[in-house]
Amino acid sequence: MIESQVRALFAEIADGEPAGSRVDVQLARRRGRARLRWRRVCAAGTSVLAVAAVAALAVGVGPVRPGPGPVPAGPAAPRQFNPLVPYISFGWLPAGQSLDQGGITPTESFIDAGPQGDPWWTLGAYARGQCHLAASVLNCPGAKLPISQRAPDVAGHRAFWAGIDLVWQYARGGWARLSIPAPNLSAVLHSKEDLAGKALKIASHVRYGVPTPLVFLARLSGLPSQWQVHNISYYGPDSGLLRADQYMLTTGSSRFHPRVGDTGVWTDAPYIMVHPAPRRGTCTPQDRGSTRTIISGYRVVLKRYHLGGLPVQELCGAHADGLWFDIQVFGAHPSINVVSLFRDHMRLLGTNPANWTTQPVG
Repeated sequence: MIESQVRALFAEIADGEPAGSRVDVQLARRRGRARLRWRRVCAAGTSVLAVAAVAALAVGVGPVRPGPGPVPAGPAAPRQFNPLVPYISFGWLPAGQSLDQGGITPTESFIDAGPQGDPWWTLGAYARGQCHLAASVLNCPGAKLPISQRAPDVAGHRAFWAGIDLVWQYARGGWARLSIPAPNLSAVLHSKEDLAGKALKIASHVRYGVPTPLVFLARLSGLPSQWQVHNISYYGPDSGLLRADQYMLTTGSSRFHPRVGDTGVWTDAPYIMVHPAPRRGTCTPQDRGSTRTIISGYRVVLKRYHLGGLPVQELCGAHADGLWFDIQVFGAHPSINVVSLFRDHMRLLGTNPANWTTQPVG
């Protein structure tokens, strides 16, 4: 798997496009496995329905029509998630397992956990109104989850088995799902490791709305007020903090192009990646269209190419005060080009956690 695929956190770039800057490939692969597993269980259409049917036959039940059950009381689920503060966290995990990574969009907050370096469990919460239970299918953005059978209630809320997922209504108008490391529902329900029991315990101990802000290794200032962080593609634990490595900014002129790359890209929306420099990190200066230069005292590589008909600007620095960074902007006439964004608006904060910020813009 080439880096431009794994780093889909930028733009979900497909096979064959210009390679991105080289970083810790093993780390990228570990991150990619969890995301790809989530995608596979999210896949809509016939393939998912077929898998669900096989799972239902394996346990000797057919698709069920969910009946009434406990309806969450109290506050409603958020209409949108704050990209700077993860909405969900694990309150309990099996021994030897821990948080590996997470991400946040306006409508979904997800986290992965498992043995170190090999995430097993993927937990996601959807914002209010994003998922709808109709007949025996839970319809969520990018996912149709056929219900196989009722599961024990989760913290007093109705829950269902949906393929290898446990899904439940965590608040009024909001649904959550936990993908389980198993090939099918039969393996979940009859595993020697009691995967079903572990999944229910994980789900019952999920914490919602716990204010633990992310920290960022760069700060952007002097931007127009419309600029804001739109989503976090990757964050993970570091020094007792949750460090955001990959994120995207948008403004009023940002536009989404669904047919570019794997799952679409935004134009006039900088994709930013900043993290401690890996030991052998480079910026592949030999790529076609690359230029070596010095900006703000840092040796960087500026690249220009096209993706799906869109011009792309990319600026990479492999060794910048102990940090590795990469900025990509798609579109012919962005409000701010990558050179200006880095030179005039971005300040790198180094590798000392005491200098990191919870306010990356402003």
